[in-house]
Amino acid sequence: MILGQDQPTTVTPTEETTIEGTEGAPPPDNGGGALQPETIGTPMPTDTIGVVVSLQTVPRGHIMTEDILAIDRRPVGSVDSNVITDTKDVVGMFARTDIYQGQTLTKDKLAMDIREIVTSEYGPSSLIPPGFVAQAVPLSTFRLDPRGTISSVGYGISEGDYVDILLLFDMRQIDEEFQTLLPNDLALFITVKSEETDEIRFLEIDPFGYFEELPTGDTVHIRPREFQRPYIVGLVIQNAKVIQVGQYTLPESAAAQLSTVTPTPLPEGAPTPSPEPVAAPTVTPMPPEVLVVALQPQQQLLLRYALEVGADVDFALRGINDGQLYPVQNVDLNFLLERFNIEIPPNFGYTLDTQYYQITPTPTPDESSFISGES
Repeated sequence: MILGQDQPTTVTPTEETTIEGTEGAPPPDNGGGALQPETIGTPMPTDTIGVVVSLQTVPRGHIMTEDILAIDRRPVGSVDSNVITDTKDVVGMFARTDIYQGQTLTKDKLAMDIREIVTSEYGPSSLIPPGFVAQAVPLSTFRLDPRGTISSVGYGISEGDYVDILLLFDMRQIDEEFQTLLPNDLALFITVKSEETDEIRFLEIDPFGYFEELPTGDTVHIRPREFQRPYIVGLVIQNAKVIQVGQYTLPESAAAQLSTVTPTPLPEGAPTPSPEPVAAPTVTPMPPEVLVVALQPQQQLLLRYALEVGADVDFALRGINDGQLYPVQNVDLNFLLERFNIEIPPNFGYTLDTQYYQITPTPTPDESSFISGES
């Protein structure tokens, strides 16, 4: 019975058996004149269409490439409008769920933007590339840009973009023994002798510079007129992927979106009042204050160190298809002098006057008469 299932049926013509469509026709002669059996099988469908299938199993969030796709023929009647029939419609798409080897690809299994597959189950973690970690960074650490308008490229950064992170370190001289910022303070204890007693007085010099003997023989204290100027060094972390802009909010469930207002019962016979249109309040969105970026662990540690020591952090937006890493030199004062061939001028005894003076010219007699109203 098992061997006989789905096997072609063989019919041998005899005197009592006539093959349909051969009535009145002479028996076929295949060269030897003997009758040969005729095989009648299940007819193959002639109307088929190609559908796209996956050649291998890919995980959720995987980007589909042409080398893992193939075309398989299916009957037209078994293919609905959700099935994809061209590999061009699949290349570059992201898998919404795990896709298994040999599975027919449908439109609801793919997404054009990977952000569409971020759900409350996975959160922003599904946007982080393998080997990277994400960290939150304040959008503004620049003292002249408290709202982050400049550092955030005018709030033009969105999820999925790539940015370069610019770090400016403020380096200052410190005392090697105390490990504190220069200049130091100086405290002097001076004994003032009088006829009755010796009085000890305390004298503090802040900030302390240095003592110098003048040509007259007098000793003076010379101290700086301003605080120590910083030595700025600029670094760049290239091609950081933006995972999230602003604080993450959990997606609202469908049940929470339904209105739960209980209507007030009306007296019997009272007409049902028509609801008054209520204008939705206009909510002004607050600008984002934080940015979540994905970097390699070593780069994340550098970024965390920069935030800890108070470095200024800015962001530069990259082009949509620009993932190249460029050779970049750290920028400081020496870089400017060497790169642009700036020569330090010698000390002169004179300089150009750059101050502006408001000069009021003396009016002429005619102008004086016009101002006073005389003709």
